[in-house]
Amino acid sequence: MAKQWTRRQVLAQMGIAAAAVHTLDPHELCCTVAAHAQTADKDLFELKKVADGVYGAIAATRFKVNCNAAVIMTDDGVIVVDSHSKPSASRAMYTQIQGITKKPVIKVINTHFHWDHWQGNESYAATNPKLEIIASQQTKENLTKPDAGVGGVPYIEKQLAALPGEIDKLKSDIQKESDPGKKKNLEANLQQAESFMQELKQMKPALPTRTVTTTVTLKEHGREIQLHVLGRGHTNGDLYIYLPKEKVIATGDALIDWMPFLNDGYPEDWVQTLTAVEKLDFTHIVPGHGDVLPKSHLTFFRGYLTDLIAAVKKASADGATLAEMQTKIGDQLAPKYEAGMSKYPVGRYRDRIGQNVEMVHKKVVNKA
Repeated sequence: MAKQWTRRQVLAQMGIAAAAVHTLDPHELCCTVAAHAQTADKDLFELKKVADGVYGAIAATRFKVNCNAAVIMTDDGVIVVDSHSKPSASRAMYTQIQGITKKPVIKVINTHFHWDHWQGNESYAATNPKLEIIASQQTKENLTKPDAGVGGVPYIEKQLAALPGEIDKLKSDIQKESDPGKKKNLEANLQQAESFMQELKQMKPALPTRTVTTTVTLKEHGREIQLHVLGRGHTNGDLYIYLPKEKVIATGDALIDWMPFLNDGYPEDWVQTLTAVEKLDFTHIVPGHGDVLPKSHLTFFRGYLTDLIAAVKKASADGATLAEMQTKIGDQLAPKYEAGMSKYPVGRYRDRIGQNVEMVHKKVVNKA
């Protein structure tokens, strides 16, 4: 059963004062949308059927990004993989699920600890006091660490500390903007940022009630669901949700349809972990972001990581500075990867390649 505590109560249980959580560094940000970008006016999800009773809930672009969800029907109720960036988003998802079935959501599975994949847990807990929230043991630990990365209860405080400045900047941009279309987008995104801040203030974080450390099979009525812990990748606690009969896998951000975020990742391990994922027999991927994908996308995504690591190692050995690497490698890999990694308004190749080069240099070359 998921306890409904305020974020301050959770921090107190952790022995952390909210004031002790350091301010969010813009360099830590993932999944950012340009202030003037056009975004959806509601937390909409397109439910795409990928197998009998299995759906990929594909998130529309919002100023405060939501992840996708996988929605799995069983005889007893619904299992949802990942819960987005805020309770209002998961409430919107729940409303759409109710349009398909009136059965309760009985389990939520969090693929990892990042903010846009778990901060909506509480709304599902509110609909069912017996809700089970499942994650890897490492993810549960990350959710309560002050500096685990871009997620967890302490990260809520970082977001709250950063939002007033972000809101002031949007207001300033609105005053300066002369283009009517861009101004309208800025105003819509300002409203989203203000609403997001109010939600964060009222948040009652619902943490995992059950953890796994190795591969576990859930024998739900009418459904076999395997939870795979296969190694470090996007984070050190990634969980893959695999349905062998339906040949569907939900991957969180360990496999997505845009550029990977490497700041909390393990680049070389990630390549090896994806090779382990590849051994599973699946035809459809419900990724953490982007559209439902075929299995062949794993080869493309892993290829980018492999080529990126090799390019950074070579450039470093040749004596290039970080700035030189960022420019050279960005241009070097673009013909093969830019188009495929730039399909959406967020997570685009040119927006993230420089940061990815820096992270590989830090984590692989400098072993930091």
